[in-house]
Amino acid sequence: MVTEEELLTAIHEMIRRTEDPKMEKRFQGYNKSLMMTFSDLNIDISVIFRDGKGVVEKGAPASPDMTIKTDSKTIIDILGGNLSAMRAFMSGRIKADGPAKDLMKLQHLLKA
Repeated sequence: MVTEEELLTAIHEMIRRTEDPKMEKRFQGYNKSLMMTFSDLNIDISVIFRDGKGVVEKGAPASPDMTIKTDSKTIIDILGGNLSAMRAFMSGRIKADGPAKDLMKLQHLLKA
């Protein structure tokens, strides 16, 4: 089982990918909030994007633009390159809600 600390570290690393020059351009001017709910650890993690820079916080934002519901192992497998985000979504291991354009943008961070 993945610990809360391991999960937070992995999400911080994912968000740091926005600092890569290719990603930085893609996320320039991006201002959205994402709530990730992890059922196995019973926690919510927020990612708030302000002008393309992401801030990770424990807890839920007031009114997120997007939501993702999954378990910690699934997200760790995706970030580790052992599972594609699309396969996890199609098999029901991830449930996502929000504008498709924004969810596709986030998918770039998952496979960067």
